[in-house]
Amino acid sequence: MARHRLRTDLSHLVSWVLLGSAAVTIATGVIADAWDLNGFRLHTVAGYVMTIAALAHVALSWNRLVSYARFRVGHVRRMLASHRTTAPTRPARSPGHPGSGARPSRSPQGRVMVPRRGLLGLAAIGAAGFVAGRGLRQPPAIPHGSDVGVVYHEWSKPGVTDALGTLTNWGGKPPLYKDYDDAPFAALPDRPVASTMPLRDAVQRRHSTREYAGTPLSTDAFSALVRHAGGLRDGAAGRRTAPSSGALYPIEVYPVVNAVEGVAPGVYHYDVRRHGLSQLRAGDVGADVMRYGLDQDFLATANVVVVLTLIHQRMRFKYRDRSYRYGLIEAGHLGQNLYLVATALGLGACAVGAFHDDGINDLLGVDGREEVAVYLLAAGVRAA
Repeated sequence: MARHRLRTDLSHLVSWVLLGSAAVTIATGVIADAWDLNGFRLHTVAGYVMTIAALAHVALSWNRLVSYARFRVGHVRRMLASHRTTAPTRPARSPGHPGSGARPSRSPQGRVMVPRRGLLGLAAIGAAGFVAGRGLRQPPAIPHGSDVGVVYHEWSKPGVTDALGTLTNWGGKPPLYKDYDDAPFAALPDRPVASTMPLRDAVQRRHSTREYAGTPLSTDAFSALVRHAGGLRDGAAGRRTAPSSGALYPIEVYPVVNAVEGVAPGVYHYDVRRHGLSQLRAGDVGADVMRYGLDQDFLATANVVVVLTLIHQRMRFKYRDRSYRYGLIEAGHLGQNLYLVATALGLGACAVGAFHDDGINDLLGVDGREEVAVYLLAAGVRAA
């Protein structure tokens, strides 16, 4: 008797563990999918616990499973034998059979006996309510007078119920590449360019350069700058030189050329698939870039000013409120790549974040809403 009671208690305990771990696994799975979390440890642990509990539940219920299987097989055999001899008869339902119309059984004291399935169902509903309640986020405490960056940062913090944002239509997935089919196109050379220093020295010597010689930049060096900053990696099936959340690559590269051998001055779009330039505007626009860059004169004397834009929808459909965070981070990845490549080639580079957005957007021909300029990077031959 004691052994039977212990086995029953253990079976119930395993059932509760299985229920709880299943609820956590489902909740963490939704969160991992919504936020694109790789290696989410809580989800992994909950999955292992659920698997172990499921195996234990089967082991403890093995005799009942086997007995029920034998009963069902025997029942089918009897039904088949009955059909061979006489017309089938409808078996009488027992008073407690589901669908018989019988009321729930009562204990000798007159209390309603709640079936186990009903109890487990109530527990599951309660667990789901608990998870949802824990995830409800109170409005963040934002000090009065905070700038819009603080407001955005607070409101874009993740919460459990933000996973429900996956049910909201954030728009479809746009094309991964931007094409200017009607613009004049010129392929860039893809020849190796000798580095003047190892990577360690490039990292240590990297600094912002605002003095440029004014001599033309070689085509090979220019090609290396744009490709290694944000172009395709060799043999990587569309992957690029800078990391990207979900490999969505929301950053576009627009070189504004002032003095590059073999490339006429003007505004270009870098085509990463063909490793070439689409000409958007011809002519010397260095003075315009300097004016829109708050009159920082080196923007007009640098050999090239690389403008990085962010296409919001490339990430918005997946990352929703946090997409702008990720986009700015990725612009920083490309900026550091360009700095290191320029330094390794013996060139100078300087990043600029202060500029008139509307002016730069108009210069590139982007709408300033769905695609916006977020970063300028001057590069070229350093002055002696």
